[in-house]
Amino acid sequence: MTHLKSLYAPKHYPKKKTVFTVAPRPGPHPKRRSIPLLVVVRDILGYAEDGATGKRLIKAGKFLVDQRVVRDYRFPLGLMDVLSVPDYGEHYRVLIKPGKGLTLFKISEDEAWFKVCQVVSKTHVRKGGLALGLHDGRTILFKAENVEEGRMHKVTDSVKIKLPTNEALEWVTLDVNHYGYIHTGGRAGIHGTITRIRKDVIFPDKPTATIGSSQIGSVTTLLRNIMPVGVEKPWLTLP
Repeated sequence: MTHLKSLYAPKHYPKKKTVFTVAPRPGPHPKRRSIPLLVVVRDILGYAEDGATGKRLIKAGKFLVDQRVVRDYRFPLGLMDVLSVPDYGEHYRVLIKPGKGLTLFKISEDEAWFKVCQVVSKTHVRKGGLALGLHDGRTILFKAENVEEGRMHKVTDSVKIKLPTNEALEWVTLDVNHYGYIHTGGRAGIHGTITRIRKDVIFPDKPTATIGSSQIGSVTTLLRNIMPVGVEKPWLTLP
């Protein structure tokens, strides 16, 4: 489906008076947690006045996502993705504005060459290897001779990835005293140092974590709603 009714679009979509808006193509991010590239180019960043112009610019290869040219106007941009506009020397990261949802924030050129991804799955593969699935659809493969290194990393850990080579630069666990970013729930977009992790007596399979946020004070949410993004300080600039 190419279009989506504006009435049913996610809240992070810019509000339009038209009946339809662009639907993201199935890809690395879920439909409700992504923004189509055309919506970003036309409605959020204002590089095009209308859809036809935006499509032409995208097809011409004017925009890079994670340092790779993307020519599909319905390509879904999701959390932590980096959008670069070489003609203007501008770079943006997809983050969450508390209470508003996904949007783009301008970043420096140095930050445009890496992103942070969270491990969401671990799978044994053929020939004794191990594959770690990341939240943006990427896979880090550990061959049989390096499988022990892969086992050191857990689901919910995060990795700092070099773009566009996907080289793993640093790893961080979801643990106390590490820096966390809430990516789901009513407090999404809030970030700070994780001060406590506690197992609930009634729901032991749903541990909670408390973040000491400089934005609104201490916030408690489900542990699964948090992505670690650094140790003492965040690896990336956060609004």
